Parts: sequence; C-alpha cells; structure tokens
Amino acid sequence: NFKCFKEIYINNISRVNLISGKNNIGKTSLMEAIELLVSSNDSIELAHNTYQMMTRRQKTIRNERYFELDFIHSGENFSILEVNNKRIEIEYTEQLLEKTINERDYYYEGEKELLNEYVPALKFFLNGDERIFPIDRFFNSRIPLLRRDRFEATKLKINFISSTTTDERDIAILYGNLIDINNESFLNESLQYFDENILSLKQKATERDIVLKIQLKNREMPILLSSLGEGINRYIAILCAIWSSKNGFLFIDEIENGIHYTNYKKLWRIVFEASRRANCQIFVTTHSKECIEAFNEINEYNDGSFFEIYKNAKNGELFSRYRDNEQLKYSLYHTGEFRGE
Repeated sequence: NFKCFKEIYINNISRVNLISGKNNIGKTSLMEAIELLVSSNDSIELAHNTYQMMTRRQKTIRNERYFELDFIHSGENFSILEVNNKRIEIEYTEQLLEKTINERDYYYEGEKELLNEYVPALKFFLNGDERIFPIDRFFNSRIPLLRRDRFEATKLKINFISSTTTDERDIAILYGNLIDINNESFLNESLQYFDENILSLKQKATERDIVLKIQLKNREMPILLSSLGEGINRYIAILCAIWSSKNGFLFIDEIENGIHYTNYKKLWRIVFEASRRANCQIFVTTHSKECIEAFNEINEYNDGSFFEIYKNAKNGELFSRYRDNEQLKYSLYHTGEFRGE
C-alpha cells in the first residue's frame, strides 16, 4: 500500500540496480520506498524521512503549508515496507491530543496544553518502536526537525539525485565530501574520460556563495560550469554523489536526463567502477531504451540488476520483472518478448 503499489516484491537486488518502465508507472516511488527503509533506524527518523520525502515531491506548494498524504495507496490507511529483518509501518489513524502533547520528545517539547479530543494522526512503526504524531503538528515546519547531534550520529551516507538539474550549491557540498576523502583525482579522471577537453573541476569562494568552474585544455582561465550545459552538470553531480555515499546508498531518478545517448556507455562504465570502489549501492530509474542497452552492454558479468515495472492488464496492479543480462539482451531486440513465452 505504498503510493501506486498495492503489493510488490523485488528480488535479485545487486550493487547497481536499474529500474525501468513506462512514464508514471512507479519507478521513483519504488526508489523512495527503498530510501525510507535504508535511511530509517527508529520511528523518529522514519517520521523525519517521510516528511523529507513529501516535501521533496511537493516542494512547489511547500510555502503554502499545504500537503497531501500521497504515499499511502488509494483507499487504504496504511503502508508496509519490509526488507530482510526490518519492517516499517505507517498508518493514518486518530490520537487523543492530550496524550500526544504531554509526551516530551523532539517535536513539541515543553508544550503543556491539554485538549481531550481525538485528532487525525500518523503512526510510525519500525521493528517494535512506535510514535504517533498529530497531522497538523507533523506538517508544521518546525515539527519534523530532529536534534542535529542525534540525527547525524546515526545517519547513513544516503543521497538522492532528482530528475531535474542539480543546484550548483548541492554539487559543491557533494564535491566537498570528495575533498574530505582526498579523491578529487577520480572525479577529474572521470571528467576527462567523459570529455577529453576537460581537465578538472574547481571551486571559487565568493562573499555569498561557492562558484563551480571547469578547467579546459584550450582555455587559460577556467569557465563557469553552468556554461557547459546540463549534461556535464548531471555527470558531475552523479560522480560526486557516489563518493559522497561511500559505504551507503545513492538514488538517481532518470539518469539519462541531459546526457547525450552517445555518452551512455561511458556513464555506466564510470558508475559501475565508482560504485565498486566506493562500496555504494545504487538504484537508478530510466525510460530510455538506449540507456538500458548501454547498461546491459556494460553489465556483461551481471554485476548489476535490471527490473521492469509493468501493469497487469487484467487487474491493473503493478508488478516487477527481473531480467539478467541474456534475458534483457534478448528482449531488447525481440520486441520485449521472452523466448518461449
């Protein structure tokens, strides 16, 4: 009951995982479910991460303080996510307000008002740990903020690259993590592999911000990253995010956006290599056939997994189909049909 999925099972997950399917079939929703699972260690973190997921998707209306509970399947009042020995439940319910605001927790510490009434609430459950938050307080902008020292101490290295162009400030933060582990050379080598005219990425600090620049072979002075187009922006964001997610997880929505199809093989080769060296598990979505073909060609040793989300024509429910390298190769060149079916 998570978003568009009534019930779905995913098996054969690898270090690099490509999720495909038609537009609006649920590819991003599947990644968000996995992200909630790997990033939440208790009910408070689960509430925080649920709020972050909603504001990321509903950011266009965030300033109006209006949100919709779009992560619970239509007609249901709960969602369940499970992997290995971790089980998450999020339920839309009611809660006696007096009991809730007397709790001394990170969300409304110090508030003493007593009101004996039942109000709409969200219940967050993770392996026996449970919390209930009234809806109006949950969506108040000050409510979901966790104590920084508590949250950062337990937070895995997890990043999510959206389908849109990544803000340069966010790239600068990701690049800063690369500097911390002294691995700028890998990024520069990867950039040269992507485009032989690129020498390196540089940062320039100004009074108000960080400006990113690119050093080219045929230019004495570095030029603005923004002048090179969306493809380089996205390529750098992905590479920096892999290393920023070292020993953690990275989610990339519509990886092909802004990148010319002739560079797909280069992109996948670097993604496989960087994920291996950084020990980063990656989940990627695409609806580009050329991107899938490039993935499968680089994935000749089945180091990655391919999943297709599809809708059952009879009941309208969504399912996942795993294809290994040979199965995917056959289906790509035989109108999507398997041998013998």
